[in-house]
Order: sequence, then C-alpha cells, then structure tokens
Amino acid sequence: MKTTHISLTEAKQRLGELVKRSAYGGERFVIEFRGKPAAVVVSYNGAVDEDAETRKQRGLKALEDLREFREKLKAKYGVFPDSAELIREMREERDNQILGLR
Repeated sequence: MKTTHISLTEAKQRLGELVKRSAYGGERFVIEFRGKPAAVVVSYNGAVDEDAETRKQRGLKALEDLREFREKLKAKYGVFPDSAELIREMREERDNQILGLR
C-alpha cells in the first residue's frame, strides 16, 4: 500500500481526490499538521483490520459471555420478568400520569 504524506492545507484543497484515491486505488495519505502526522485517510476496508470471520467469532463469544452472565444473575436473583411487559407497564403508568389519571 502506497503511503503519501501531505499537509493539512493541501489535504483540505484535495480531499475529494484523496478519498477517491484511497477508496479505489488503495492509497494511504498521512495528513500532517505543522509538520507532524495528525491523521490518516485510508479506505474503509483498509481501516477494518479484522476479517469477517474474526468479527463473527468475537460476536459469538460476546453473546456467550452475556448468556453466562444472565445465568449467574438468574441463579442469584431468580427468574427475570419479561422486559417487554415491564416496558408496557411503565409506559402505561407514564401515560396515566400525563393524563392525570394517577
């Protein structure tokens, strides 16, 4: 991947071109502010450093961790109420308060 250093002033003037060259040509642009690297223009795909399978595995691991956490909470506090029902009751209570029924 070709990397080009460019000043902020020049980047502002040529942003559209830089984005196209990055997205379709695979180029990377390091934008410098006062002579020091400050930002990078890189294609979206270039910015994603994980492949799809790795992301999928991380997602599945996170879901499994959440299931385990839920089971621990259930064991400690008992069965959880249905969240949809709780939300419906809260909305109903709020509506009644707004209408002055409670």
